[in-house]
Amino acid sequence: MVGLRQKGLAVVFILWFGSAMAFSSPPGGRHLSLPKANREATEGLKEAYAAYVQGQYQRAIHLALEVYERWGDVEARWYPKWVLRLGGKELPDPHDRWAVLGATIGGKFPFPLTMAVKSTFPSYLLARCYAALKDTKGFVQWAKRLRELGYEQDDITRTYLLPHPSGEKPSVMPPKEVWRPLPLKFREEDYFILVPLDEACKVLGLGCSIQPNPKMAGGKGIRVTKPNEPNVVYRLFLGRPLIERLEGGKGRTETLAYAPYEENGVVWVPFYWLAKQAGIRGWEVRNGKIYVAPK
Repeated sequence: MVGLRQKGLAVVFILWFGSAMAFSSPPGGRHLSLPKANREATEGLKEAYAAYVQGQYQRAIHLALEVYERWGDVEARWYPKWVLRLGGKELPDPHDRWAVLGATIGGKFPFPLTMAVKSTFPSYLLARCYAALKDTKGFVQWAKRLRELGYEQDDITRTYLLPHPSGEKPSVMPPKEVWRPLPLKFREEDYFILVPLDEACKVLGLGCSIQPNPKMAGGKGIRVTKPNEPNVVYRLFLGRPLIERLEGGKGRTETLAYAPYEENGVVWVPFYWLAKQAGIRGWEVRNGKIYVAPK
């Protein structure tokens, strides 16, 4: 029993820090503790984080710089709104890491709370954005700041080399006059564009299966397929910011910046991930609709 408990703890830590490495702050190493971001700074960093993840790198740089110039490097930690709706007043302070871990181990919530907390700080976001833009000068500037904060060279190298959620933007995009609106409803939460999975897959030409499965997270087995990769299946997990990519009997786990969740029978997922799977080169919300660039 003790061995299983220790193994469970190890899995929690791996998932927690693995998620942080991919999208928020560099993992491991000895580094300076950052001041806690106030409400205004947290909101600015939330928006910058969402802009970065969704490929709006210049917007993310602008927002992160605003926070940095006013408050310096402060750490924002927050719960997504769907977590706040489910957890309510029972949720521990997201800055209290041990309380969050304790609530996760205790099984107090129907999802691992450690994986629900999002976090970031200005210098790391700026380094990631400049890396995505292949702007070496900008990256070096903020990598220097990360070294000042105590991050080791290996962490900084990973900051540059880790893949970006929305990938690199094409150097030349079609004029926006030829972009087309999608017949797809959406909602915006935490500055992320979320869409109903089944409807979005139909519109984007992706395969989708949502079936009851008590063995899966949230009691649903969720699969997404692409017509150009018939042997590849993506498994999504309700309340978990993870995706399992299956091909030829082998699986690989990837990180999702915004966990899928179900509300009133609808499974909501971040549009940026579906757009990437559908081969969409660029997209934006305009006049209450999602517009996409021609493929």
